[in-house]
Amino acid sequence: MTITIPPALSGSSQVVTLLGYGALLSESSSRLTFPDLSNFRHVRVKHHKRVFAHPHLFLIKEGLVDPISSLELATLSAEPSDDDSSSFIAAAFDVVLTDEQRVDFVKREPEYDIVSTPYYDINRHDDGNSQPVGSGIICLASKDSDMRDIDHLHAISTKLKDKGGIWHWPCDSGLLPANIYLRHCLLAVQKAGGVAYSSFLEDTYLVDRKTTLKEYLDKHEDMVIASRPPPHLATRFGG
Repeated sequence: MTITIPPALSGSSQVVTLLGYGALLSESSSRLTFPDLSNFRHVRVKHHKRVFAHPHLFLIKEGLVDPISSLELATLSAEPSDDDSSSFIAAAFDVVLTDEQRVDFVKREPEYDIVSTPYYDINRHDDGNSQPVGSGIICLASKDSDMRDIDHLHAISTKLKDKGGIWHWPCDSGLLPANIYLRHCLLAVQKAGGVAYSSFLEDTYLVDRKTTLKEYLDKHEDMVIASRPPPHLATRFGG
């Protein structure tokens, strides 16, 4: 299978700035995937919304969530927003990626639209006219028709066609975060603390794009924290 590198990841420079908005908000969690990262910092991504709006494909593939019998199976994505007030705190860090590592990155995030977007300094007063301080690679929501030609993606999309496939779950579908994944994110973001943690709670939404993660956790946090991964995935989903 030939993997096409998205334009945002192409280019002559080996140094790439990545933007993470889930568990990667924690530097220690980021280093599990990118041990040689540098210049880790928190930044603001504007004109985008962070949402639990599509199924966690790895957990489905591992049999840890059942998309037929449960709605607690969503993972995070970011999507462009026409609302000027939509923004969230992300982690930015620099990594050196060889051509082989770029292919591995695309394979690891198979369903997403991998693009470049500007980011802003969280320490500067935002009067609505602030300028970006850089740009980084971010994984955005996509469309089922635009996904890479990977067999298990299209098998899941077909299996869930009546519910919304992968990327087309309606706002009133009732889709909820996958507990194992949400626990992982919470443990990681608690390590980051500060504005990253508060933004994760207040600037993350369920599939309805109205209910904040904080509102959801006010009722369900005990259930989420009790949802531990199996031993062989304890490190990967351990915050």
